Amino acid sequence: MGIFGIYVLFIRDTRFAVPHPRGVTKALVMAKTRSDDVTWARELMPGWTPYIYTADNEPGYPLKMPNVGREAMAYLTFIVDYYDSLPAYIAFVHSAPENWHNDGVLNSTRTKDVIDHLRLDAVKEQGYVNLRCYNSPGCPLAISPHRPSKTDIANDDTRAHMIEIYRGIFGGEEKDVPVEIGGVCCAQFALTRERITQRPREDYIRMRKWALTTDLDTFGIGWVYENVWHIVFGEESVYCPSEEQCKCKVYGICDR
Repeated sequence: MGIFGIYVLFIRDTRFAVPHPRGVTKALVMAKTRSDDVTWARELMPGWTPYIYTADNEPGYPLKMPNVGREAMAYLTFIVDYYDSLPAYIAFVHSAPENWHNDGVLNSTRTKDVIDHLRLDAVKEQGYVNLRCYNSPGCPLAISPHRPSKTDIANDDTRAHMIEIYRGIFGGEEKDVPVEIGGVCCAQFALTRERITQRPREDYIRMRKWALTTDLDTFGIGWVYENVWHIVFGEESVYCPSEEQCKCKVYGICDR
C-alpha cells in the first residue's frame, strides 16, 4: 500500500470525539452500524458537532445504543441523556451520505448539502422542521388508528395495532388516540431545544422504554416512529406543510 492509500485509510478510520453538548450550539445526531461510513459528517464541522451512536458497539465511538429501532433509538437516547444540556439546534439525520429521503429540492440527495442549506431562522421560528419537502409518502394520511383496513387486520399489520402502540408511546386513553395520522416522511428533521423540552424528560424515557420492550422488530419500531415524530414534537396529528412552503421557509428556495 502506497502513502496515499495509507492516508485514505487513516481518514476513513478516523473516529469522532464527543464533547459535552452544554457548550455546543448545533448538534448532528445519527445512528450507525458497523458498515456505515459516516466520515462525511466531518465536512460539516466545526459548525455542526456530530453525535454518532453505534448500534454495533464499535471501538472509537463512545456513544453506544442497543441495536433496536434504527435511528429512533439514537434520537431518543440523545434526548434522554442530554435533556438538561441540549444544544440550541439539533438536526436528526440518517447516517448515509446520500439517500432518497433527501428529496432533491437542492438538486442533491447528499445530507451534507441539506444541512448546509438549512435555514436556522426557520428552525427557530417554527421549532420543528422536517428536512424533506415532498409530501409523499406520508401525507395527507398514513394511518387511521381507529379504522384499520380489513387487509391490515387480516395481515396482522402494524397499522391494525396503532391504538395500543400509540398509547404505549404517548400514554393516555383510547379516546386520546387521533383519528388520523399523517406527516411527511422520513425521520430526518431539525428542532430547537425549546421545542424538545416542551415535553418532560419522562415522556422521552417512556418512548424509549416502549421501543426496548415492544414485540415489534427493529424495522417496525422505526416505521412507527417515522410516522409519529411530528406528534412527538408538538405538531398536529396531521401535519403536511406544502412543498412550496417548505422549500421557501426551510431552504430559501422561493418562487418569484
